[in-house]
Amino acid sequence: MKLLRFLFLVVLAAVVVFIGPQLRNYVAGRDAVPPGVTLAGANIGGATPAEAAANVRKVFEAPVLVYHGDKRLVLRPEQIDFRVDAEGMVADARATSMGLYYLRDFLFYLLNRPPLGQDVPLRYTYDRAKLGAWLKNQSDTYDNEPTAAYANLDTLSFVPGQPGRSSDLNESAIQILNAFTRPTNREARMKLRERPSLPPNRNTLEAALRQRLERFAGIYALYYQDLNSGEEIDIDGDTAFAGMSTVKIPILLKLYHDFDLPLDVSTSRWISETVKSPTASNAGANALLFRIGGGDTLTGAQRVTEFARQLGLQNTFIAVPYDSDMKPPAIRTPANTNPEYNTFPDPAMQTTPKDMGILLADIGRCAKGRGDLIAALPGRITPAKCQEIVDWLRQNPMGYLIKFGVPQGTPVAHKHGYGTDSQGDVALIEGPEGPYTLAIYVYQKGWVVWDMSNPLMNDISRLVWNYYLAREGKEQLPPFDHTQQKAPQPQAES
Repeated sequence: MKLLRFLFLVVLAAVVVFIGPQLRNYVAGRDAVPPGVTLAGANIGGATPAEAAANVRKVFEAPVLVYHGDKRLVLRPEQIDFRVDAEGMVADARATSMGLYYLRDFLFYLLNRPPLGQDVPLRYTYDRAKLGAWLKNQSDTYDNEPTAAYANLDTLSFVPGQPGRSSDLNESAIQILNAFTRPTNREARMKLRERPSLPPNRNTLEAALRQRLERFAGIYALYYQDLNSGEEIDIDGDTAFAGMSTVKIPILLKLYHDFDLPLDVSTSRWISETVKSPTASNAGANALLFRIGGGDTLTGAQRVTEFARQLGLQNTFIAVPYDSDMKPPAIRTPANTNPEYNTFPDPAMQTTPKDMGILLADIGRCAKGRGDLIAALPGRITPAKCQEIVDWLRQNPMGYLIKFGVPQGTPVAHKHGYGTDSQGDVALIEGPEGPYTLAIYVYQKGWVVWDMSNPLMNDISRLVWNYYLAREGKEQLPPFDHTQQKAPQPQAES
């Protein structure tokens, strides 16, 4: 017994001698947070629990960088009342190394093995309403609506606008809280929903047309209408201009109103002479007035004028036939009595871009069995008659002005007109999204300069065509070199 007791004491002494210093070193080297224990993924030191708790706050109550796109924002914890229960976390950590757990950790120390890992989750609170308000404020400040495309007049094309961005506040809040609860990489990106830029709209197109028109050294006016949507652009469209050959459109409509199909051979020949002749034959137009007037051209002109009034075209009239020596009576219209713009319109025949643009749009709709003409003139105006008018106008050989701005082969039914000081072109175009009409008239005192008027109408036409392509996301037509056009200086028609 004594021997066993002696051996026990010897072993105990040896253990004390061996383990005592190890235990002393182990105790001296321990922080307030046991070895192997992390706090929310971070290795937190501290000689005392209070020091460890302070270190927890330094890590987790630091500001977070929040990015709204490229904009860097700083969110401080006090702005959303973000607080960490550091004392509670340290207490939880210390509880992991009490009693038998303490002996286990010491044994691992003696065996030079790393302690068993354990993590204490982050304990925190924040004000949800304040975080929501902060996010809403950033959203209001930095979100943006998508913008529409805009025109580049140098290329006659439409440039995409800026995409829109809207914040997903719920997802952004989650990302920010994740950043606050990470010991490192304390950055968050607000979740942004991208919205594509808007295609060009009517206002975009109108702004582009106005900018190009303003480069013209003279008086100008324009009317545009999309036949499908009814969308219009009216830029001084009620300005009075010389009617020139463009008022041959109401002559054709009146002729088809008065006579049944098929038209006789001589009438068709005079129509062909009127619309297909390179000089837009005035003799052919007078022959048609002769038919309408029952053997008298002046009566025919009067009947066309009355017909225009019936259709609501208050600014369109033919006072006397083409190339007539008769002195025309003074005819007052809302347009030619408007003092804003004075193009010194021909007293023999006048119109406005709006009158002719609307009339050709009505003819185009009628050709497809729609619109007001059929209802207003039942039995006299039919889709078949309107289609014949469109087909005639598509045979106009003039390839410049509006027609030059669209791709070759595009169906364009148009009637152009030349005067000494005025020019006009009225066109029904089968565009990328369907038919539209475009009527452009210009005036320059004394003489219209072809090298100004023709490029203007080319560019306007190209802008409208590219407007439709841009709306559909298609490749737009490039600009063209006006110097390549070899058309001679046109002679006045009337």
